[in-house]
Amino acid sequence: MAGIDLGKSLQSLFKGAADAVNGAVDTVKNVTKDVKLPEVKLPEINPEQITAIFAKKPAEESQASTEPAAITSITVKNALKIIYYVMAVDGEVFHSEEEKFDSIGQELDMNYASNKAELVEECRKQMEKAIDPEDYCDVLQDGVEDAIRATVKPADAAIAPKLLVWDLLTIAYSDGAYDDAERKLLKYVVRKLGIDKAIFLELESSLLTLLDLERELNWIKSTDRPYLTIEATVNELENRKRVVFDSVMDLINL
Repeated sequence: MAGIDLGKSLQSLFKGAADAVNGAVDTVKNVTKDVKLPEVKLPEINPEQITAIFAKKPAEESQASTEPAAITSITVKNALKIIYYVMAVDGEVFHSEEEKFDSIGQELDMNYASNKAELVEECRKQMEKAIDPEDYCDVLQDGVEDAIRATVKPADAAIAPKLLVWDLLTIAYSDGAYDDAERKLLKYVVRKLGIDKAIFLELESSLLTLLDLERELNWIKSTDRPYLTIEATVNELENRKRVVFDSVMDLINL
């Protein structure tokens, strides 16, 4: 069998392919040289239109950057509802809690005595929505959220969110026990009101300090130590209580 010059064969193959392509191009040129392309008229565009297309409308930009307004106050009625839900979260409203609730209600609402029954009934209707014990806390959270979202009318008496949280803490501790369910619902209120967690923890810590000082006062008064010793200690403890309470008021008024 005669030998094949592979290099020459490849050269011949590539040359044939190139000739074929060149022929095809020449054919296309001959066919299209006399073809007249349609005239395309571009629309006239005002430079201001281009700016308008790419520029974001001020209204849209303002809307995109708008954040929900911070809650600065809540009506007394709705504040009392939230307090009632926190009282009831452990499944029972204790007498000491109800006494504290009445005290706060009378401070905040001059018509509290006549309004209490209706307010408590509305709270209980919300609480009765619980299908079983597992969703009881969720139902109370819904009640809290409804109370916070309710419209605050300018004519209505209102309470500042941080003062409300302080009242909630005093209610939670009024029965001598601050259980997990109460704290969980109270933290939910804090988040919904947009209160800084550091402020909440400071209020919580301050109340614990006040309660410790009160217990120490009650103890020292019950001892048989000399009167002058007891008086000096009582004055010191009272001064410490005043300092803590003043710092709480400063924190609430920030």
